[in-house]
Amino acid sequence: MKNNSPSINGYILAGGKSSRMGEDKGLMLFNGKPMIAHVIEQLKPAVKKIIIVSNNKAYEQFGLEVISDLVTDIGPAGGILTALTHTDSDYNFICSCDMPFIKTDAINFLIEHSFDFEITVAVHHDKIQPLFGVYSKNCLAEWSNQIQKNNFKLQELITHFKLQKLEMKNMNSFDETIFTNLNSKSELEQQQQKEK
Repeated sequence: MKNNSPSINGYILAGGKSSRMGEDKGLMLFNGKPMIAHVIEQLKPAVKKIIIVSNNKAYEQFGLEVISDLVTDIGPAGGILTALTHTDSDYNFICSCDMPFIKTDAINFLIEHSFDFEITVAVHHDKIQPLFGVYSKNCLAEWSNQIQKNNFKLQELITHFKLQKLEMKNMNSFDETIFTNLNSKSELEQQQQKEK
C-alpha cells in the first residue's frame, strides 16, 4: 500500500561529530556516492520535502534545505528538537544520515501505521530504532522539557510519549539490512566489499 500522506516532512540528522569515522560520515562515499545521498533517494518518494539537520554547510550541495542544530553537543536528541521546532507538518519521519540501506517501502510502512501515536519507531530483533521513526509535532513541548532536564538518551526520552514500537518483520518484503549503521571506516570498507 502506498503512503497516502504527502504532508509528512522528512528530516535527516547529519549533525554527528563522527568521531569514529574521523570525518563527516554522511558525506563519505559509499558505492560511489555520499552516504546521505542513498538516504535522500529512498526518502524522497515518501515525504513532502526533505530537510537536513546539520551545522555543516557542505550538505547544501544536495539542493535541500539545511538547518543548524538549535542545541549542540547533546547528540540526536538535539537534532530531533530542531526538526520538531522547524516543521510545518503534524508528522515527521526522522532518520540518520548513516543508514544507506533504508528503503522507501519500509519508510511508507512506518508512516502508514503512525497516525494514532505521538511517536512510532521501528523495532527489529527487540531492538528499538529511534532514528527510524515518525514524530508528531505535538511532542515538541515535552521533548524540550526533557532536554531542559538533561535527558538526552533517545531510548529513555521516547518513553515519555504515546509510543508505538512497530515490529518491522510484519512488513512484506522486509530486509533487515536497512538498519545497518556505518560508523567507522572499517565498517564502510567491509560493507563495500560485500556489495562487490
